[in-house]
Amino acid sequence: MVSKMLALEVYPNLKDVDFKILRAVELNMRYYEWVPLEVIARFARMELDSVSHRLGKLDNWSLVIRRSDIGYIGYQLTIHGYDALAIRALARKGIIRGLSSTQIGVGKEADVYVALTPQDERIAVKFNRIGLRTSFTRIKLYRREFIDKRHISWLYVSRLVAEREYEALRLLSSIAKVPKPIAWNRHVVAMELIDGVELVELRDSDLSRGEAERILDSVLEEYKKIVKFGIIHSDLSLYNIVLRNSGDILIIDWPQYVTTSFPQAEYYLERDLRVLLNSFERKWRIKRNWGTIWEEFRKAMHESLRE
Repeated sequence: MVSKMLALEVYPNLKDVDFKILRAVELNMRYYEWVPLEVIARFARMELDSVSHRLGKLDNWSLVIRRSDIGYIGYQLTIHGYDALAIRALARKGIIRGLSSTQIGVGKEADVYVALTPQDERIAVKFNRIGLRTSFTRIKLYRREFIDKRHISWLYVSRLVAEREYEALRLLSSIAKVPKPIAWNRHVVAMELIDGVELVELRDSDLSRGEAERILDSVLEEYKKIVKFGIIHSDLSLYNIVLRNSGDILIIDWPQYVTTSFPQAEYYLERDLRVLLNSFERKWRIKRNWGTIWEEFRKAMHESLRE
């Protein structure tokens, strides 16, 4: 469902002091589930009454949420407050000068918007929403620092996910068909604007058998290069493959990647390939020899471990 971004609607009302207070809440959420008012005031170096007044406005704008039934008055940053901080950081760094308030893409874990750079180029800005729409289970599978933690901030996890995707795109963009990364801040990744459609959105009649075979060959070729480089997507599906208007393909959504040295790497690689091949067989009746493909990819994975 397409919706407006609340942070952009209230952004013109925000003053420098508001960002100072939002930053104080953000940083102290590392230590408190609900950040005490006194801690926020001390961190922001402001009078308690002034901070309380501004927090009241930020609460009304849904940038923070207030709680007073825990023995003290505490605050949390909302996703809208986190959005506002990321937008301001990208603007101050000269990455964006304007951002559309309407989504061009929405998924279970992220929203995507179009932004303008200072050079009037259109780019994509992806806001991760991990923990708000999905559980942390998949992240915990391969992030050892999460093991045995009782409280994991959605803010921290969304930031980590964005950092991982930017890292993957930076590593892969020179050797494979993935989006070109531009910048990363908090839970947001700025990248090239993709002109195309995800394969999952295509009907079986939208592609001829020959076209679908060509696309599958291209995806397998690209993915084999990526695996040989030492990276496994670990969530590959028709949702994560874009057919560009030029007819070329892109493999997208990389925050969940693992390296080929990861203990369960072979399991994730096999799952990726089975999902991909089964999807093409169901939708376009294209059948490939599993043994041949699996042997090629296992060889690519083992080559990556020797280099």
